[in-house]
Amino acid sequence: MGQGYRAIRHVRGGCGNMIQTFWWLSRDRLAGCLVCGMIALSLSSGISGGRFPAWPAGVVAWVVGVLLLPSISRFQRTQVFVLVVLGMASLGYAANYGDQEWPIRLLVGNQALLAMLATVSFLRVVTDTEGSLPEVPPRGRGAVYQTLVTTHLFAAVTNISAAMIIGQRIARAGRLTSLQAKVVSRAFVSAASWSPLFASMAVALNYVPDMDILAVSRVNILLAFALLFFCAVDLRNDENVGEFVGYPFHREALRVPCVLSAFALLFYSLPTGWPVLTTIVVAALSSVLALLLWRPGSRPGTLLRQHVDGELPRMGGEFALFLGASVLSAGVGAMARVIDISLVVDPVRGVDGVPLLLALAGLTMIGVHPVISVATLAGLFPAELRRPDLVAMVILMAWSIALGASPFSGTALAMQGRFGIPATRFVRWNFSYLLAGLIFASVLLVAVDLFGWF
Repeated sequence: MGQGYRAIRHVRGGCGNMIQTFWWLSRDRLAGCLVCGMIALSLSSGISGGRFPAWPAGVVAWVVGVLLLPSISRFQRTQVFVLVVLGMASLGYAANYGDQEWPIRLLVGNQALLAMLATVSFLRVVTDTEGSLPEVPPRGRGAVYQTLVTTHLFAAVTNISAAMIIGQRIARAGRLTSLQAKVVSRAFVSAASWSPLFASMAVALNYVPDMDILAVSRVNILLAFALLFFCAVDLRNDENVGEFVGYPFHREALRVPCVLSAFALLFYSLPTGWPVLTTIVVAALSSVLALLLWRPGSRPGTLLRQHVDGELPRMGGEFALFLGASVLSAGVGAMARVIDISLVVDPVRGVDGVPLLLALAGLTMIGVHPVISVATLAGLFPAELRRPDLVAMVILMAWSIALGASPFSGTALAMQGRFGIPATRFVRWNFSYLLAGLIFASVLLVAVDLFGWF
């Protein structure tokens, strides 16, 4: 009798394990397919110039986030919970004072960024099929300098996708060391100060009328040089610099980022009117297709299916963090719209931009996304700015300086989701970068007046 009872329990336990395994497998496949659907919906909105709404992609993103929520760590759940609670409290306050448009903004949220990150992840398929040629990765101080410059140049064209591609290549067992994370994050965000192809420049163009891109980039590229030089000097003294593994500089390693950059530049040069993130999504999809066709024996259908079923469901961290951040962002933005601020922002001299620089950087550090800060700031502009180039220059400076250290920035959240690095560590790791950037930018603003650069 006892043996029969134990046998029944064993069968029940086995059936239970089979059902649980089937659920997780079906959940992963469903999540992977939904992510592909989100990419398609987001791409439709971007290519159509908004004629096809973005909120359906946002809805699918939320479904994926809920579906993958059990797969994220307890720390990430706590972090997302805090973001959501703060965001919902802000939304409740704004709704109480008449803001009724927040649901759409909440749905749209970070869907375009999530679509871009998910699309860029497909580049792993072509990276993995490039063959396992024996190589000795660069190490030590020279590798630090090489990785800084490589990441910065690719990021100037392909935005955060460069950080993901290079980070994935130099990671060991999917993890980055603290020095690798500092190199990649700093090199990436510093490009936001000057690159005409960066999302930051698109925001500045949208909210600062009559700005001159070339004039702003000509001055701000000096800040990028100063930041890269500081990083090279600062990071060469890191205690782990001798063991640093950097990005290899040979044809096979550079193929994916070069092809992606080429497609991005091609689509940027066309009069498409696409948003920056949409352009990168199209460029990434084109790169994957081109590189798979270049290697016809790589079984593209099987590789893509394996990526959808196995890799996309591992993006639970990215989805949870960015959706939580979108709640906070929507809440802060809604509050900013209902709070009446009687202030006019119209700096005339470079030195007048220093307080604005500090204010924008400070807001980023406490979780206010630069897009919200700039949109709110635009509401404080007079009918005609006297120095639009100066205002744009300050906005881009603050963007490139604070995003590397803010635990709420898309950079920190993306690297946490992809490489398992707690976003709060970037405050400590990149605080010296933040201080140096503020000093360099302030000096540069004074030099604008001194040498009459505008």
